[in-house]
Amino acid sequence: MHLEKAENGELVITMPEAEAADALATLKKRADELDECEDLTEALENAGIQLPEQPDHIRHEYMPPADH
Repeated sequence: MHLEKAENGELVITMPEAEAADALATLKKRADELDECEDLTEALENAGIQLPEQPDHIRHEYMPPADH
């Protein structure tokens, strides 16, 4: 995230699209816990940011510690 401009109580930031998608997902997931996040959520959606794709299957692997 890069702060472009901050004046008169408004911020202009730039960030990669993947980071913005993660931010949007977090804002939507925690909206009831966060105060006044509707404006940022709406701004991200208006900028064309989409929620990240959820994988069909999450791969979990376990590798035991190596014996030395």
